[in-house]
Amino acid sequence: MIKGKKLARIMIVSVAIGMVVSMMGMVSAKSATTVIAERGTPTVDGIPGDPEWGPAANVALNLAVEGGGGPEETVVRAAYDDENIYIQVMWEDPSKTQNLHKSMWTYHAETASWSSGQNEDRVYLLWNINAPDFGAGCAVYCHVGFTSWDVAETKMGTNNPGDTLDVWHWKATRTNPLGSTDDKYWVDLTNAKVIIYEGKEVKRARLADSGSGFGSSNKDGKLPKNMHVSDPGANIVFLFEDEAVPFDPDAAWMGGDTVPGYVLKEGTGIEADVATSGAYYDGVWVV
Repeated sequence: MIKGKKLARIMIVSVAIGMVVSMMGMVSAKSATTVIAERGTPTVDGIPGDPEWGPAANVALNLAVEGGGGPEETVVRAAYDDENIYIQVMWEDPSKTQNLHKSMWTYHAETASWSSGQNEDRVYLLWNINAPDFGAGCAVYCHVGFTSWDVAETKMGTNNPGDTLDVWHWKATRTNPLGSTDDKYWVDLTNAKVIIYEGKEVKRARLADSGSGFGSSNKDGKLPKNMHVSDPGANIVFLFEDEAVPFDPDAAWMGGDTVPGYVLKEGTGIEADVATSGAYYDGVWVV
């Protein structure tokens, strides 16, 4: 469940499953569904049965995922009180994988080498600020001249100069363990900024609100940068900042040992003001 201090009239829901997806598969199609918010204060716990929620709205997603397997719809509920708006997004994960291992490192004993891979389940909530054609849906609107998923600056952003969207981005690996959603905004490429990501300058149209985010890439060239204090062999899913120590490539690693791809820390400021709890029940995500 997502709890934030924003009220908005127009929203697009986008679900990304933790696999390679096409441009159309990354985001929702346009939907005319109206989500009715009831007055109430649901508990932020990722449990679906709280009576404080408004009626369920089934939002068709029409996701075209490479290789198949994308969810066909998501159930959305909403509530509000004097201070917050609450949103619950629930969908069946056809892959039944509960992807929590974005960029997870794996040790290969036969070559004494490490590889990094896998992805994470995610939800975007997009709120219009001043985009006149926002209602076209994110599959049409939010890809700033999309060319390839390998070109970072074209992945997410707005199409027209001056257009801005507010974005709540929940991530199963990078924000859910911290009880948060990443509060960001998207601009067009003419207003994109150069930021430092994994030690490199990159141009991004998807930018963070003021404050600090929820972690950093655990990558140092072809090796992890940090490991758990109990490594080698801890094989944990999430690596928190206060449990991380410098990576030791000469430790007694065994084939199949893993190290998380991100080091997690509590966010601060406006970027961290959307409290969230996501839970996985027998192939169904409730966020």
